[in-house]
Amino acid sequence: MKSHTWKEAFKDAHEGAKNGNPRSQNFVGYCYSTGRGVTLDLKMSRRWFEKAAKNAQVEAIFNLAVMNDLGHGAQRNAVRAVRLYEEAALRGHLQAQANYAAMLLEGDGTNADIATGLQWLRRAARRGDLKAQYNLGRAYVNGDGLRKSVGHAQKWLSKAADSGHVRARRLLQSVRKKAA
Repeated sequence: MKSHTWKEAFKDAHEGAKNGNPRSQNFVGYCYSTGRGVTLDLKMSRRWFEKAAKNAQVEAIFNLAVMNDLGHGAQRNAVRAVRLYEEAALRGHLQAQANYAAMLLEGDGTNADIATGLQWLRRAARRGDLKAQYNLGRAYVNGDGLRKSVGHAQKWLSKAADSGHVRARRLLQSVRKKAA
């Protein structure tokens, strides 16, 4: 099996993208956003992610949300980021679920909605998102929108720590020391 260089992969995907293939459009956007196979160009990246998102490509919707959230290729637009994270989250995108939860909990780009934010955080944590597991564990430690629970905190922090989340490991050690 022949392996492609990034430049060759970009060229092949660019043809598909021009022909309307949403996965190719997302890949071209990714290449432009990282400078792989082509010169880094965040405006072009945004343009290709927009095309793929209009074609309901979930990863592109998420990528566009991140660009809006971080202000890559244009001024930060937290309101649009929330809308896009929600759209991708509803379509099952794991990182979008965790990011949407964080924005709801923080009231970033939307009115704070602790109950809904925690629902999305739990959903992402159950599906294995390390940051969501850490944040849910931290919420149980601090009583952020939840009743404090050492047991629930340890459960979620352990899951994240066992998968290599360093801050979860540190917080878990602290929780265990206080509980002992």
